[in-house]
Amino acid sequence: MTKKNLIVYASRSGNTEKIAGALAKNFERYGWENDLKKLPDDYDAKHPDFSFNDYDFACVGSPVISELPLDQIRTVTYGNPGMDRLTAGPKCGIVFCTYGGIHLGPIEAAPALKLLEVELMHQLFNVVGSLAIPGSMGMYNNPGSYYGDLIHRPNEHDLKTVEAFVDDIMKKLEDYPYYDGMLS
Repeated sequence: MTKKNLIVYASRSGNTEKIAGALAKNFERYGWENDLKKLPDDYDAKHPDFSFNDYDFACVGSPVISELPLDQIRTVTYGNPGMDRLTAGPKCGIVFCTYGGIHLGPIEAAPALKLLEVELMHQLFNVVGSLAIPGSMGMYNNPGSYYGDLIHRPNEHDLKTVEAFVDDIMKKLEDYPYYDGMLS
């Protein structure tokens, strides 16, 4: 049985795209087929060229700009839930972001991750994890910032973090009946 994973993301500097690629590579280690959908700033997010319903798992990611994800990601995940109470379906997903965090570090990514979680839940996915990876801000280097040198981030250590994260997610999926028989 083919396991289909959607990785939908926006990326301006390439940081989030690098993490999306690392997620795909690590899902492939577990036999998942991945569709990577990069949404540029001018993407018509109200009329996406894909449906979350076609996938067994979803990864939603964005760079963090002023503590928030990009609009096209928020719009494409929000959909049109109407006014009824929503209950997550049997499928799962994760959210991820890249961020500079020059002032306060990881806490600067927290609002974006929480908002992405809410938006993915609008697509009726159970959110089983969130991942925030520091990323460069061009050639901006301020040794006095929270991370110091961000120029080479995400780096190999960050990609190993993605690998361990996916390993943990695969273990979590064992607890969801939807994935019975899919994970072996």
